[in-house]
Amino acid sequence: MRFLIRLHLIGNGNMHLKNWSLIYPDRRSAALSPAYDLVSTIPYMKGEDTAALNHSRTRKMAEFNVDELRHLAAKALLSEKLVVDTAAETVQRFRQTWQAEKEHLPLVDSVVEAVETHAPTVPLYSELA
Repeated sequence: MRFLIRLHLIGNGNMHLKNWSLIYPDRRSAALSPAYDLVSTIPYMKGEDTAALNHSRTRKMAEFNVDELRHLAAKALLSEKLVVDTAAETVQRFRQTWQAEKEHLPLVDSVVEAVETHAPTVPLYSELA
């Protein structure tokens, strides 16, 4: 869940299933591997506004809101409160980390500006602030 939210906030519309993998740290139990291939595609793809994968009812980043999370939680038979609380914590951490680290990341100014412009267009960014 956290990973999906971060992808929307940075504007990554190219995260296909091939970019997700599992590891087996104890050779039996699967776990999501550490994140890789995280890139904001919005500075490079004019009009980028959709994710590569549906998360619940839509692929539009501008429609990724609390209601969409609740629907996703219900479909996955997860606690709605847990999903929304996790999303709120993720948005808060994203905001703090982005503000503290954006100047220290190896990003050109146009990418920083694109993420700065894009993140507030994702409803979760303001709904869970």
